[in-house]
Amino acid sequence: SGRSWRDDRAHGVRVLTIPRPAMSDQKERMVPADRSNWNAILKWSMAQQGDGTSSAPAREISEEDRRWLLDAMASGFIDEIKRMKDIIACISAGIEATHDAEEIDARVELMEELTDRVSGVDNGGDLHTLGGLEPLVRYVASSPHARLRAAAAEVLGTTVQNHPKAQEAALGCDAMGPLLRMAAGEGDDSPPTDAAEAESTTAAEGDASKGTKELVKARVKALFALSCLLRGCVRAQEAFQLGDGFALLKNCLRVDHPRLRTKALHLARHLATLDMRFMAACVDSGYVLAAAASLAGSLPRQLLVATEVGTDLSADAFTEEDIEMGQVREAALRLMVDVARKVDFDAVPKAVDHLRSAIVVNAINAVGKAYVRFGREEKETYRDEMQLCAQLAKMFE
Repeated sequence: SGRSWRDDRAHGVRVLTIPRPAMSDQKERMVPADRSNWNAILKWSMAQQGDGTSSAPAREISEEDRRWLLDAMASGFIDEIKRMKDIIACISAGIEATHDAEEIDARVELMEELTDRVSGVDNGGDLHTLGGLEPLVRYVASSPHARLRAAAAEVLGTTVQNHPKAQEAALGCDAMGPLLRMAAGEGDDSPPTDAAEAESTTAAEGDASKGTKELVKARVKALFALSCLLRGCVRAQEAFQLGDGFALLKNCLRVDHPRLRTKALHLARHLATLDMRFMAACVDSGYVLAAAASLAGSLPRQLLVATEVGTDLSADAFTEEDIEMGQVREAALRLMVDVARKVDFDAVPKAVDHLRSAIVVNAINAVGKAYVRFGREEKETYRDEMQLCAQLAKMFE
């Protein structure tokens, strides 16, 4: 079967390892493993068909042909349920333990494969039946490794996405609390047990930086899982509110990381447009003001340089970080525009004050001035963003 047990001497546990199919075999999850079988089936099927004009009765398939056909079809597919069971069995041991680098990599790889497999609606529902949700929630809640927490959150999010049965099952495993805490930044990132001690201060600082990045990635994955769990699930939405989730999202908007801000803004926008009760909670939590601050704080870094020398910002001046900041700006604008369009100002009077506040006006003006410095290509790229900004400004002329 390819499975084997190996000892984790540091923690006195035995870990089951299951080899993932080699990269050359990855497509077998999507297509038949043996194409020759399927070519043979196609030729056989076509040989049994006439031109549609014959009145002769259909020939009864022989037992030999029937066995050949069933064997050919069975050999072409992996047993999805069995494979998922094997992965769950492998990752369920030593969840709270600290592992070496090889073991962390192996577990992450298995969870990535599990993510691929649960992306199908049927497999997503099967995961809970197979006992797979509970260990994933435990990873989110208590794994000392940020990479493993992030990988588990991604599997959870993919499983419950657009799947009411899986959403209810995840709530039954108390997934909301651990995901909220993970999104809030709780939990450290323990180094692998075989990690060598840093030989210099520079190396130590580099390791710390890497750890910080892994922690932020884990928070992003937690927000992804929360978004999937909340969408269309009233019970999850109520649990989110009871768990002080609105304050959590506001804190995420204060973190200087574009992807985390973008995820938080998209989730805040979704919640604000659910109903007026959630709209009021979003406004009271200061999402409009936080979105304006994110908007003003996400202008291209090279903008100041271009302004000083009086030139336009060209495509060469934009970094990958600037592109991510553009996503923050668009998400912030969409949140504010949707609030302005859909809020009942009589029911949520504070929305008027926030939307007409100096911080919102100044943010819109700052973005407008930035667009003037964009080159022609960048103006085309960010046209949707420019239109959103114009819409918002026009609403409160």
